Amino acid sequence: MQVGIRKMSDFLCLAFIGKQKTNMVNLLTMVLAWLLISCGGASQPNVTVQPADDAPIIQPADTSETSQDVELTIMQEHNYIYTDDDTTANILNVVNMFQFRELICCQEAMDALAVDNYALLPDSLPQLFQVYQRNDSLQIPNFITVDLMVQLSHIYESYVLRTVEEQHFAPMLTELCLALYQASVEQISKSAKEDVKKMAAFNAAFFAVPYNLLTGKSLKIPGDYQTMVEEELAYIAQQENRRRALPDLKTDFDYSVFKPYGHYTSTAGLRRYFRAWKWLQLSPYCSSDKVQLQRAVLAGMALQTAKTSSGVAAIDVYSRLYGAMGWFVGEPASASLLDVALLLKKERVAGIAAALDAKMLAKAGAVIGKASSGNFSALKHAVACRNSVCFLPQPAYMDDEVLHVITASTPDSSGVFPKVPDIFTNERMLRFKDWNVSSYNKRLECLLAMQQKTAPNPVFAQKQAWNRKKHETTLASWVKLKHDVLLYGVVPDHPEPLSTAAESDTLPAPVTLGYVEPALPFWTKLREWVELTDMTLKKYQLVTDTLAAQTELLHFYVALMEDAARKELNSERPDDDTYRVIAHIGGLVEDFTLSMITPQIDRWAWAEGTDKSVAVFEKIYRSSAENGVLYAATGNAGNIYVIAEIDGRLYLTKGAVFTCEYGYPRME
Repeated sequence: MQVGIRKMSDFLCLAFIGKQKTNMVNLLTMVLAWLLISCGGASQPNVTVQPADDAPIIQPADTSETSQDVELTIMQEHNYIYTDDDTTANILNVVNMFQFRELICCQEAMDALAVDNYALLPDSLPQLFQVYQRNDSLQIPNFITVDLMVQLSHIYESYVLRTVEEQHFAPMLTELCLALYQASVEQISKSAKEDVKKMAAFNAAFFAVPYNLLTGKSLKIPGDYQTMVEEELAYIAQQENRRRALPDLKTDFDYSVFKPYGHYTSTAGLRRYFRAWKWLQLSPYCSSDKVQLQRAVLAGMALQTAKTSSGVAAIDVYSRLYGAMGWFVGEPASASLLDVALLLKKERVAGIAAALDAKMLAKAGAVIGKASSGNFSALKHAVACRNSVCFLPQPAYMDDEVLHVITASTPDSSGVFPKVPDIFTNERMLRFKDWNVSSYNKRLECLLAMQQKTAPNPVFAQKQAWNRKKHETTLASWVKLKHDVLLYGVVPDHPEPLSTAAESDTLPAPVTLGYVEPALPFWTKLREWVELTDMTLKKYQLVTDTLAAQTELLHFYVALMEDAARKELNSERPDDDTYRVIAHIGGLVEDFTLSMITPQIDRWAWAEGTDKSVAVFEKIYRSSAENGVLYAATGNAGNIYVIAEIDGRLYLTKGAVFTCEYGYPRME
């Protein structure tokens, strides 16, 4: 009886606090229903009392399954409030409201739950999984948001990149730079022409810079380029804005781009790799300049003929590096040395004279121009010269193109910042098809899938207000995606859990229950991304035993959420094993995250580094106004409360979401 009175008092409080779409008849009906349940439910103790001789015999309460089925039927008849144009979950029918006493007198939250069937509240936790750990300790049903798996996929992507960069990309890049330097020096000795010797010497100096950045070792530079290499290395160390020493681009350059950030700050090797990769990416040969075009052709010829110290053809090493990098960072926005080398191979060019023939130079210029004039105009001329060829070209991203188009379509757009939400409704984005060519594109498709509607949807997801939740998650996830490809950044531990609330002995133990956000298209696309990443790692022989195990575990979690969401939408019950994973997802995700960030520790309180918090801060667009930059940021984890139907009963579930600030122009 005490349980019933406690519940009914909660519901009466809610009825007069919440601005519900109901009436007094509904209220009185629910009060009577709960009185019946409280007085006749399974919570009543069976106490044997000896009656007086003339007293009526009181039968013990009926605790049979049939009685409980009747109670459940009574409740289910009032689970939803129907109007002509809307359906709302009845907050009076939430069976576990006693677990959320802190919400009862929070007017804004109760209004949102009563009208929209979900509410968002801020928190100070640095990680999303900590919300679920707290839920686990309090036996609160989890609401598994797509935000949680977006964060886990971000950690996984960073872990995969860090692993392949340290174990594969950095050694491959070192071998290539040394091999191309040696091949360029050999071209000097083979040529009798002074201008050819000078161009080959430039290329030798060109590859000596990243080799020094990777290894700290200096190579002997022929000709007059030794001083230029030393100046360029000094500028990189000073990180100031000045005219570049090498390559000979007649523009000022911001050397602060060589300052490592994100996970590249974690080891000395990654810091060296960051500077070398960035230098090769931002040091183009401009095909519009005849001398630079000739240098590019000579470099392409060196790539075609050079061999690494282990005897492997440099072009094969480059192809492997270039292909794998294309998956992780995206398709190139301009031509690469591989394009030039493949042209020379196709034309069967054997010597330096044939490579520098006017007709061959024209063909090389055409190939470079074609590769540099793709669909993404936003990045077409991003490297200081038209029709450039780079050792590692910058990637081209569809969302950057859309940002560019949105701004360009605005009259007098000088200094105008694009509206970030418009990206995901832009026609060009919706028409795009090449989602599977890169990890970036596939994850971007996952964000678009968040916006898709599924049928049938649970009641809370049919509400117009649910679009706000999807909108916030999409934008925060987009910032995470930008952070992964542009930023590759210690907060207190989460507070102790509150004391556990008393359980109702008339309900199934909520620790075994939970709900997965019904964004089925997102779960499907995210699973496909994991599978494509696994295929790429195997294709380019980058997989390790540890990496394979982490990929398999992430695939298990994503596939489980996909299966649970599908069953929820089909009114099927997930199995008990799925509920157990959902209930303990906080601890599981913590362990998984730690294994990728700092595997030598087993407590999040001891973790350090750029991924300790979900908060990130990222530049996403540069305006034509002087030093005008559009920023976006995610903050600490937020709480989401959702009324969801589980096993015929309405439960208030709780999950974690990103918080996001965007469209925030500031001066550099």
